[in-house]
Amino acid sequence: MSTSKVTDPASLLGSLSSSFDHSPWAVTELSGEAHIVRYANSAFCRLFDKARDEVIGRPFDRLSPADECLALLDRVFRTGAAASYTSEELAAPCPLLFSYSLWPLMADGRTAGVMILVNETGPLHETRHAISQALLLGALRQDELIEATELANVQLRTEIGAHKQREIDAKLLANEVAHRVKNNLQVIASLITTEIRRTPAPWVRGFEAMQDRVIAIAQLYDLMSQSNGGRTVALGAYLKEIAAALSASLLREAGGIRITVEAEALQIDSERAVPFGLLVNELGTNAVKHAFPGGIGMVTLAVRRIGNDVELTVADDGIGMPAQGQGSTPGQHGSNYVTIFVRQLSGTLVRSGAPGVGTTFRILFPMSPDPETSPRQ
Repeated sequence: MSTSKVTDPASLLGSLSSSFDHSPWAVTELSGEAHIVRYANSAFCRLFDKARDEVIGRPFDRLSPADECLALLDRVFRTGAAASYTSEELAAPCPLLFSYSLWPLMADGRTAGVMILVNETGPLHETRHAISQALLLGALRQDELIEATELANVQLRTEIGAHKQREIDAKLLANEVAHRVKNNLQVIASLITTEIRRTPAPWVRGFEAMQDRVIAIAQLYDLMSQSNGGRTVALGAYLKEIAAALSASLLREAGGIRITVEAEALQIDSERAVPFGLLVNELGTNAVKHAFPGGIGMVTLAVRRIGNDVELTVADDGIGMPAQGQGSTPGQHGSNYVTIFVRQLSGTLVRSGAPGVGTTFRILFPMSPDPETSPRQ
């Protein structure tokens, strides 16, 4: 036997009552110490030969004056423990056994009423009695499971809401950190500008190269502060930012040189975005400074996906480079930096071109970083 936990004292069975309306066995629900009938199915009304409105709202002792049943009903209500009782009634051609099964109905941890199942049993009806009791207990258990499921759903929705809020807070924090780093880098770039103004001419180019690299990193953090929590960076937008910075710093007087961007919709993780941006800045700066002595030409920055890799291309249609072997770049320091940045991307670099036809650098690196080798130093 089991108990049923309910929350509406006015109708303790609630939605379960419809399960018993057409039951062949008498079922009633009693409320309070006075055992007022709150529900009675058709079989119960037929058992006492009364209409439903003659039963509902009346004390149970008005319907069944049997002392044994009333005493058992009081005990179930008082103790909250289920019970049963069987009595014999003489009838032809053989006696009938009436079996009463009583279950307490609980509300807020206390007994609020009692549910009674009346079985008309005889030697041939014992199996039917067992089946009816199993059905009733199953219905009561279903009610308990539904309540447990609803509680679990509420807890799950609460946990999901808290998780989403933590994600929002983390994104806001990451964006704020990226924004502050960008501002600090811009301050450093401004300080370098001040140093350039009072630096002898032979050393100005080194300060300018340093400033360009700082600005490239600042642009990265600017994009990160506007992105999805700083986890990835859109390569197309990043290349456009680098192209705009190169144009602003290097092409003030070289109006015949253009920098274009061709980019597929690709993302890169924020850690490798730093060497990526510095690599593009280094190769783009070299092209603008060395490929166009006549002040006319075009530099193309491009990214596309090839299988599981990303291909970065920095190409110009300038005078070309002398055949010094693949992977070399003008200027010893610039060459060293390019090699370092390519290695940090876990990539490979190939240079093509010839004098008079321009120069193309192609860098191939994996879409996803290798946790065992990235970032490389």
